[in-house]
Amino acid sequence: MQNRIVKSPTVALKVGSLEFQAGEIGEQFETYHVHESVLIRSSHYFKQVLNSKFQEGIKREISLSSPVDTPKACELFLEFAYYGKCLPLQTASNPLLLYGEAYLFAEKIQATEFKDYIYQRARAEAEQSFRDLDFLFKTVKPTDLLSQARVELLETWASLIEMIYEGTYDNKDEILKAATPSDAETLFKDHLNNMKSWLEPSKIDLFRGLLSQISAQYPLVIACSPRIQKLIRCTPDFAADMFNHQLRPAVEEIEQAQIFAVPHLYSVTRKKVRLVPE
Repeated sequence: MQNRIVKSPTVALKVGSLEFQAGEIGEQFETYHVHESVLIRSSHYFKQVLNSKFQEGIKREISLSSPVDTPKACELFLEFAYYGKCLPLQTASNPLLLYGEAYLFAEKIQATEFKDYIYQRARAEAEQSFRDLDFLFKTVKPTDLLSQARVELLETWASLIEMIYEGTYDNKDEILKAATPSDAETLFKDHLNNMKSWLEPSKIDLFRGLLSQISAQYPLVIACSPRIQKLIRCTPDFAADMFNHQLRPAVEEIEQAQIFAVPHLYSVTRKKVRLVPE
């Protein structure tokens, strides 16, 4: 494998964006020379470009300059592409935001394995951060230091919500199709199944699911942020996803009650559906 990588030709990957300073437009790019075979095996987007007759494939130079194309995100991708894992630098001031940037970059270049890896890292980081903050609020008297930690985490969380909900899409067609209308004539079992299908988490983008699930899990912490409260009012998808996570336990509780009350209407075993895939 290493020999094939070394023998593979390299591609100049220019990543960055245009910046406006003092009335002038300046280019702020970072250039990476990456083995072609590494790009092709790690990203469907790069595979399509490099195997095509586009200028980028012929010149062996690819420029990425959209808002999601940041050098930091690209560097995480390249580290993962070569070594199968990556971590933000110790100097990174905000790992969660960096994971958000990397997730959007992975979405653009269609790097499925990298995207899933970043999601798992972001989930672990977010769950630990909120768990620690929730524990401190329940066991320690409020202090300026604690208040600052809360403000910083919630500001990061709000930025992530804005970033991810602007840059990703859920499967709205499937969600709307699943949310079939029910009326007074609909059997309760069918109505319940309609609701369960509507709440199916696989129809929600992974990172959206992470943000909405944790927000629903820690409502008192989230309530401390006016910025997030505004996002709940102004971002319908986020509000709906949060509602889904709050509603799901109630639906499962009702279903369990009905299974015991009218067992012949239900199968003997029914698999539980996780809120968000691990």
